[in-house]
Amino acid sequence: MSSNLTLNFGLHTWEPEDDFLRTEFNENFEAIDGHMARMAAGVYVGDGAASRDIDLGFHPQAVLMASGGQYLAISGSGSYGGLALRDHPSGGVTVTETGFTVIQRYQGTYCNQEGSSYHFWAFG
Repeated sequence: MSSNLTLNFGLHTWEPEDDFLRTEFNENFEAIDGHMARMAAGVYVGDGAASRDIDLGFHPQAVLMASGGQYLAISGSGSYGGLALRDHPSGGVTVTETGFTVIQRYQGTYCNQEGSSYHFWAFG
């Protein structure tokens, strides 16, 4: 049985004279898994559809979109990307339960323009 717990995550630690319990190892792994943030990064090419779902397999806290290598590229014709948070959409990007949705054109924001490459970073 472990003698100590770590300060930040409460993980079991052992002294040389301690016995090991499988349940303590399992508790450590569950604690680590619970504290790890999920992250995803990728690129998609716009298909021109009015709306498009990007499935990440988890519910992100934030999605940062970029086009042209900038997180918010602005030109005379509109903007391309931005930062969306849970319950706080940004232009053409909305966080969903399984990833995010992009809108081709929303008040001058373009996030699914046919043939354009979009980079994204999502943090759970």
